[in-house]
Amino acid sequence: MRIGDSGSDFEVDPAQLGGVAGRLGRAYDDFNTAIVDDDSAYTDPAAFGDPTVGQAWQSFDSAWAAEMSTYAEALAEMVRNVETTAQRYRETEQSITENLRGIGAR
Repeated sequence: MRIGDSGSDFEVDPAQLGGVAGRLGRAYDDFNTAIVDDDSAYTDPAAFGDPTVGQAWQSFDSAWAAEMSTYAEALAEMVRNVETTAQRYRETEQSITENLRGIGAR
């Protein structure tokens, strides 16, 4: 779909937006895998030998997991937004095409 006047034209391909949404979705999956793998990777605070180090690690790990979850949520939102944008472009293009056919039929 081409949008704009001669000085500011740009083109949008909803199929390419779908590809972007797919890549963002894979990044989302990777973040979730990292979060799950992290949960199973470390379970014993005494593994470092010093309880203080184990407690510090647990604090860091909890904060890191929270940040990873935030990034994963942001990626999920981007996927939804890109998919919605692609769908709206498809619907608009279809509507314009139908209207142009209607004008030609007169």
